Amino acid sequence: MDTTNAFSNLPLLTFLDVEASGLQKPDSFPIEIGWADTLGNSDEFLIYPIDTWFHWDKQAEALHGITHTQLLEAGISVIDAACRLNDMLGVERVYCDALSFDGFWLDRLFKAAGMAPSFLLTDVFELYGALGAELAEEMVRKLREIPATHRALEDAERYAAAYREVMAGYLMQQTKVE
Repeated sequence: MDTTNAFSNLPLLTFLDVEASGLQKPDSFPIEIGWADTLGNSDEFLIYPIDTWFHWDKQAEALHGITHTQLLEAGISVIDAACRLNDMLGVERVYCDALSFDGFWLDRLFKAAGMAPSFLLTDVFELYGALGAELAEEMVRKLREIPATHRALEDAERYAAAYREVMAGYLMQQTKVE
């Protein structure tokens, strides 16, 4: 079995992460979004806050290191952010590690943009269920080896890398069996 060809035939998976102004609902808002897929494609951007988004938590800022000033200087509009996500992610199922938070923040973004997401945001635990206990446990072990940075792209890439490593190991094991 050629693992290169087998790996290229695996379904494309995409992981997304959102950094926010804080963890308080309903006041916090998305400030950075990053996504990465299992083929190495990725994107990230800061979001310029709309006029009604005021909440800012200094503890959250200390965690992700993104300042409000950075959003004002380098952030893109909510419309540009929503369009960019829809254009790049299409109708994919996209995995995140904190659906209740990431889903809330994406909902705020798309509502502010007057749009709906074209993709389906899904909890990574659904992926774990599809992988089965052994591969899911291996993926969690790999994730523990790669520290979370609390930057959206790096955290999304962390999940994509862990999945690729787990599946590469699985395919190598299948090759040995055959």
